[in-house]
Amino acid sequence: MRARLLLALTVMGYSFAVSGEKIQSQGLKNQFLKEELALARAPSSYFVVDLQTRIFQLKASGLTLREWKIERLRRWGDPVPLRAISIEKKSALFAPKRKKIKPGANQEGETHELEVLELKDMPSSFSLCLDRGLYIYVRPRPETFLSRAWEIGRFLRWYTLIPLKNLWFEMKKEPLTALDIKVLNKEEAKSLYWALLEGHKGLIYPF
Repeated sequence: MRARLLLALTVMGYSFAVSGEKIQSQGLKNQFLKEELALARAPSSYFVVDLQTRIFQLKASGLTLREWKIERLRRWGDPVPLRAISIEKKSALFAPKRKKIKPGANQEGETHELEVLELKDMPSSFSLCLDRGLYIYVRPRPETFLSRAWEIGRFLRWYTLIPLKNLWFEMKKEPLTALDIKVLNKEEAKSLYWALLEGHKGLIYPF
């Protein structure tokens, strides 16, 4: 009898725990949908990163315009904020730049054509600085010997600089979340850089 009673209590405790997790998960989904609904009502596009399905999406009015599969994902620091966030800055080692033309500097009769940056000009490795202390590092899967060598530097950065940065933010009592995202290839990474703009708003759905 004691064994049966103990088993029954164990099963009941497990059932309550599972029910609590389901309620919490449903609450997160409802909050996420409420936040996305507000973004979908805006006239501009927005992004959604689902860390569970590992999908990075560009959306507008609730419709998916483009999506990128996340091949590998690493996270460091605080949980991601489940509310709308915006991209404050895009940075890359070899960021694309347009030539600056000063008005009045050209000679009479001289014309300048507007330089159009294409997808091929975009960097394949870059970082996004968002508000609420969120940093996203994007890179393609290494395909050449040189890109594999660069992986060593990224490995050292992730396990040395990021922890030090996290410690510094803790001392300032500020949140810090770092996501390291690897996509399929350079073309995917370049198109992601092309699609995201500074000021773009979006959501990060947690694990």
